[in-house]
Amino acid sequence: MKRTILILACSIAIVLLGLVFIRHLIDFPVYYAAGQSLIGGRNDLYSPDFALGTVMDYRYPPLFLVMLYPLWLMPYAVAAYVWFVLSVLEIVGCFLLVARVFPALQQSTKSWLIVFLSVAQYFVMVLHYGNVHLPIILLSFASFYFFLLRRDVAAGALLALAITIKLTPILLLPYFALKRRWKLLSAVCILTVIFNIVPSLYFGFTRNTELLRTWYDHVVVSQQFHEDNGPIDLSLKGEMRRYLSTIDYSQRVDGDIYYPSLNFARLDRERVEQAWAVLAAAIFAGGLALIWWLSRRSHGSRYSDFSGDKSDKRDDFLASELAFMLCLTLLVGPLTSKIYFIALLWPAACLANFAVDKSRQGRFANRVMIVLAAINLVLPLLPGRSIQRLLLVVGADFYLNCLLIAALGYILVTNRRALERQSAAPQTQAP
Repeated sequence: MKRTILILACSIAIVLLGLVFIRHLIDFPVYYAAGQSLIGGRNDLYSPDFALGTVMDYRYPPLFLVMLYPLWLMPYAVAAYVWFVLSVLEIVGCFLLVARVFPALQQSTKSWLIVFLSVAQYFVMVLHYGNVHLPIILLSFASFYFFLLRRDVAAGALLALAITIKLTPILLLPYFALKRRWKLLSAVCILTVIFNIVPSLYFGFTRNTELLRTWYDHVVVSQQFHEDNGPIDLSLKGEMRRYLSTIDYSQRVDGDIYYPSLNFARLDRERVEQAWAVLAAAIFAGGLALIWWLSRRSHGSRYSDFSGDKSDKRDDFLASELAFMLCLTLLVGPLTSKIYFIALLWPAACLANFAVDKSRQGRFANRVMIVLAAINLVLPLLPGRSIQRLLLVVGADFYLNCLLIAALGYILVTNRRALERQSAAPQTQAP
């Protein structure tokens, strides 16, 4: 009876919240405007007036717009509410997936509360924006889940769909190559090509090819305009630009110009970006090298990643590696908006999963999670738009992500050592 009442109360709350959120969505109106242009007969997807102007333009491959065609036939209020409901279901799906992957959390309500507080602000923000990054994270989490089950074709299909809609998950592919999951990578490559060809059924093959080329030039090659006028970049690149070069926020064309300058150097933008490319590549390679080194050390272990063992210990370690890789991609990616940090749900759940344990490792994870939850609970409540802009420019979320990377790196090393000791224990007792 209590569960029924709780479900009913949550359902009513979601209905009421939806009526509030759809009135102030930021990104979904862009998708809807682009959809209206599409059903109106236009196919110049990347023209400035195809959506809502040069800042709020359509920036995704053709598949996303075509696959949601029925949504564009609805009145805006109905379409926005459907999008909101789908977003809520996607959030539920993300939490259910991490609950399946990290079962120790089910034993501790306190741990779940800490995880929730650690990432709640990001999920509230993504609901407010109505951004497509939420389904991308759900697809990525589902791909990770099937990866852990060794169902590589399903994992590859989900990851391919995520990459086709938004390119950011492509940074995870070197990890799967490191794990020698060639079937998964083959599925990603083949299905990504197929998914990108599918819109040819609507546009025709030649026009679809032209659109993909235009998208690549507009979004991947020519990023400067949107880096300067879009959300504050909370990746390493954004931090280096704000600290090492002068950014003239008064040139932002959307009127959102009241950001403080914190730079302690005035280097040329091109030099800063070159330094970022070298440093980001080194950090990313270093992270992959750490995972490779730990896997190599355990090659003779009964929990080896390459042994085909299906133990919970192996899955816990692989899930920890994925958490580490998620944080790493947020750090080194070319553009990390604040809403991208919804991906921290997986790393936060990973740490909380270890925090349930009363070992030294568990106590360490618990302290990190408490710090993360406390900061992410307090900072969004600080009053004043100027304070929130200052936190963005400083990059508070960037440093929290760095904290998670360091904590997960420590967990990976200490957990592997523990597995090695467990593997060696029977040998030391043998006569």
